[in-house]
Amino acid sequence: MLYKIKLQIMKKPIFTLYAILMGYVCFAQNINSEVAFFTGMTSMQTDYGERGHFGSSYANVGFGFGGAFYLSFNNKMVHWNDRSQSLKEHLRIRLEISYMQTKLIHRGKYTQGTSINTIKYNAMIGTSKILNYGAQFEYTIFPLSSNQYVDPYLSIGYLANSNSPQLKSSLGNIETDPSLIPPVYNDGVFLDKNNSGSLILGFGTRLRPKSYYNNSIYLINFRWQKFNNDVVDGLKPNLAANKYNDWLLFLSVGYIFNFD
Repeated sequence: MLYKIKLQIMKKPIFTLYAILMGYVCFAQNINSEVAFFTGMTSMQTDYGERGHFGSSYANVGFGFGGAFYLSFNNKMVHWNDRSQSLKEHLRIRLEISYMQTKLIHRGKYTQGTSINTIKYNAMIGTSKILNYGAQFEYTIFPLSSNQYVDPYLSIGYLANSNSPQLKSSLGNIETDPSLIPPVYNDGVFLDKNNSGSLILGFGTRLRPKSYYNNSIYLINFRWQKFNNDVVDGLKPNLAANKYNDWLLFLSVGYIFNFD
């Protein structure tokens, strides 16, 4: 019952975003739509490694891919004033579904030496698997109708996440022998599937090459994704230094199909 309540609470922001979107659709005289496919590289900051250590923060890399559906409104909308007309010339809505997978290992001072705990840290191999779905708002620097060769934008949004963390040890089966992981993770391993939400802040640009294929649009996007829980990676160590939830960086490239 508690799980269902948490899931319903987590989904409310997504439903709110879609409700706003549908409200816009109802008033729009015309909607421009696009579909994009993208792929890229993730860098995940988790409870693997040493806090403040560069390798721990950025060397746990993986991959991601997905699709997005874009909506923009280039015609007049009912009850919009002149200022709103100016805003909609720069505003795009992105509905996204994506998948990310990152391999996680320990780095830093805890992996150096020959102690028993050092051996246990080096033997740990984790995997973070994340399914994202939600909405983002993109604000373009130039008006949407200008069709610039380089078309930069800023973005903000909220994604719901379905997380499936995994953890193994090269020393043996941690399910039958939990002592194979360092004691700091006693009662701090959470490998059940869990749900979370995440804030998205990002920037990027569209590229329109001047060629025979005038409808060709390429996409470069970089974003910071901050989760609202600390078990996306499956770990929550009993340490005073463990102050922040998991987050990641995602750099992607893609191709956009315009249907208008």
